[in-house]
Amino acid sequence: MPANIEGSKFENVPSRTYDERVEARFAALEKDVAVMQNNFATKDDLQALRAEMHAGFERITAAFNSHRQEVKAEIDKLREEVLTALSNQRIDFNTALVRLHEEFSVALANQRDDFHVALARQRDEFHTALAQQRDEFHIALAQQRDEFRTALVQQRDEFRTALAQQREEFHAALAGHSIELYKGFANQAWKFYGLASLLAAGVYYIARYVH
Repeated sequence: MPANIEGSKFENVPSRTYDERVEARFAALEKDVAVMQNNFATKDDLQALRAEMHAGFERITAAFNSHRQEVKAEIDKLREEVLTALSNQRIDFNTALVRLHEEFSVALANQRDDFHVALARQRDEFHTALAQQRDEFHIALAQQRDEFRTALVQQRDEFRTALAQQREEFHAALAGHSIELYKGFANQAWKFYGLASLLAAGVYYIARYVH
């Protein structure tokens, strides 16, 4: 379909190319329609195709049902195997649990026996050490008591010796003081005797010569 640009005597080139493409498409479409008309199936062909499709659908359905039954059988078999395995595992677990419980009980009993043996040994060692310390304490106490008695006897002897020495010194000082006192008393007595004699002489003199 030619087209002219306004004010120009030349054809519109882009519009001509588009028209050629449209005409080529129409020609191809007519060719496809002719091919379809030549290949168009009859009623018998459609019935045969429908029967074949139905038979294929039946085969597919039967195959699907068979496959579903096989899958179900496999699933049932797998479920049975899983249940059997779970049952066996539960039995094995219970057996292992019982064995572990027995081993734990035996180990606990052994530890308890070892603990009692160790406790009895420690108690014997403690009593032995306590008896030894008590004996050492009694020996040290007896030794200290002997040393205290020895020191007490020594102090008593020293005290008696010092007391005897002090008593002798006191007696010696008392004897010396008695001698000094006796000498003073004798001196005083001589003085008193001289004074008495002088007084007696004076009284005699007065009595004789004064009257």
